[in-house]
Amino acid sequence: MSKEYISSDSLVSSNLFSAAVKVGNFVFTSGQIALDNTTKKLNNISFEVEVIQCFKNIKLTLEASGLNLEDVIKVTVFLTDINLFNEFNEIYKKYFSKSMPARTLVEVLKLALGARIEIEVIAYK
Repeated sequence: MSKEYISSDSLVSSNLFSAAVKVGNFVFTSGQIALDNTTKKLNNISFEVEVIQCFKNIKLTLEASGLNLEDVIKVTVFLTDINLFNEFNEIYKKYFSKSMPARTLVEVLKLALGARIEIEVIAYK
């Protein structure tokens, strides 16, 4: 199977990682924090805004790969405060109301740039 490295000017990436890698019918995204690709700053006015920005980044990455959120089969979430679990779930349900992918959510000590949340997904078309 060939690998395609997904990147574009509208996606958050660096010389250290690709926004996503497509292998066959699978797409594996890099973890997404609430980095606004236009300003290059963390969009963290509130936890809700932070989560929404993460999902915006994921949607852009999937679209660049020819997929969308309906194609997501696995979600991994890293939270710096497990007390945000219920608030996250309320926002999460807005993105995955029809088909619920498998999910892992863990609390971690710290995330890059002081983010409170990081999300990565695996999608299949």
